Amino acid sequence: MQRRNWKEYNDKLVRRGEVYISLDFLDSWDDELAKMNEGKVGGPFVYPQTFIYFSAFIYIAFLPYRQIEGFFRKLSEFIPKLKSADHSTLCKRLKKLDVNLPENLGRDIVVAVDSSGMKVTNRGEWIRNKWKIRKGWIKVHIAVDVKTKELLALC
Repeated sequence: MQRRNWKEYNDKLVRRGEVYISLDFLDSWDDELAKMNEGKVGGPFVYPQTFIYFSAFIYIAFLPYRQIEGFFRKLSEFIPKLKSADHSTLCKRLKKLDVNLPENLGRDIVVAVDSSGMKVTNRGEWIRNKWKIRKGWIKVHIAVDVKTKELLALC
């Protein structure tokens, strides 16, 4: 029987919670805006495209529009160079965002996602009811390719 390397195992668990957020777009904020607004007719852009991509990541991964506005307001208190965007501007710009995916994805897929509970202990219902213990189930999310029945994600 192999012994578990607890330091390595602990580091893997900690890394699961890490979110890699890069604020590199702040370095080129003014230069990018100058290029975007050069020769533009109408109102000038206030937020560079890289900031909008960053906002799209926050939107997809964590928060809805109004909460993103609050997130940027609070973040701009710590980073004076960052300008807080209002939720309606974010909504308009994110809807117009053109994301280019790599063409080597291979094929179009249709994904079916389901969430289900799975029993993890063999405790009886009587014990759970008597002691108000609700740790007998975990929630599982499953994503499957509809055509090939291939498992795409399990979390």
